[in-house]
Amino acid sequence: MFDLNIGMKVESDQDFKKLQNQFSLWRTRFPMFRHDVQQIERMINMHIQEHSKIMVAHRQTHSRSHLERAQKEIDSINQIIATVEKLELMAMLSRG
Repeated sequence: MFDLNIGMKVESDQDFKKLQNQFSLWRTRFPMFRHDVQQIERMINMHIQEHSKIMVAHRQTHSRSHLERAQKEIDSINQIIATVEKLELMAMLSRG
């Protein structure tokens, strides 16, 4: 799912665990940008926490609006990942 040729995409909360591996990969691949990777990790973790809270509310109420809000959190995570992928591509192109 997290192949650089295809691009990463979070589709459900099951993919959140795989993101942790990706953070480790980014930290080792770009040691000069460790602080930036930590900031990205913090932003994504905030969206993950919000998604979890929304899903708890959904399980309590079974409201469709909660599912829509949870999907917006996943979309936000995917937007952050897409931005990082573009930056990663630019960094690789600038090397050689």
